[in-house]
Amino acid sequence: MLTNSGNLVAGACPTVHGLASISSPGESKLQAVIVDADDLAASPAVVAELRRTYPEVKILLLCGAVSPEVVRCAIDERVEGVVLKSDTAEEVILALRHVLEGRAVMPIGWQAASVEPQPDAPLAALSLREREVLDLAARGLRNNEIATRLTISANTVKFHLRAIYSRLGVHNRVQAAHVVVHGQGDLPNSSNISNSGSRTAESEQLPAS
Repeated sequence: MLTNSGNLVAGACPTVHGLASISSPGESKLQAVIVDADDLAASPAVVAELRRTYPEVKILLLCGAVSPEVVRCAIDERVEGVVLKSDTAEEVILALRHVLEGRAVMPIGWQAASVEPQPDAPLAALSLREREVLDLAARGLRNNEIATRLTISANTVKFHLRAIYSRLGVHNRVQAAHVVVHGQGDLPNSSNISNSGSRTAESEQLPAS
């Protein structure tokens, strides 16, 4: 579909991997992606995977309100723009045009949201999907088992876990599980975990680009 502004809308897809099916060789190069930031499936880890898989593509987040989570995702993943669902179609198209021309677009109030105080509890810094991943990891599920349970890719699970470790200030899922049960406290040293805990020591190393 070709819009009045001259932009070709290639299509919509529920996953990052689905973009490959709407960006076929010989067709116009994919230049920008609009992500529904309110969709639970479009978590910061998914945006990170999108950025990693398509580093040249401009990303525009579409959200109902400017929250600290959305702003944090935009900053962490170098997202080019954020627009609101209350904006008119013309405003969204204009924002997309600005992004394609190399300008950043952020809604009014994003600075205030970026410094909004977070609750003291460390787990409060996690998104809903990150909590789901962490809860399953703490129960001993492997990455592929978590991926099946949440209907996401194992690679996305790894991105989630990396984000979780960063936000909690831990280094592995053993320590992350400790935070779930006991709070930050004195974190256990994973080198002291017995072989019976090896199931929870699955590597989170991301595949090479």
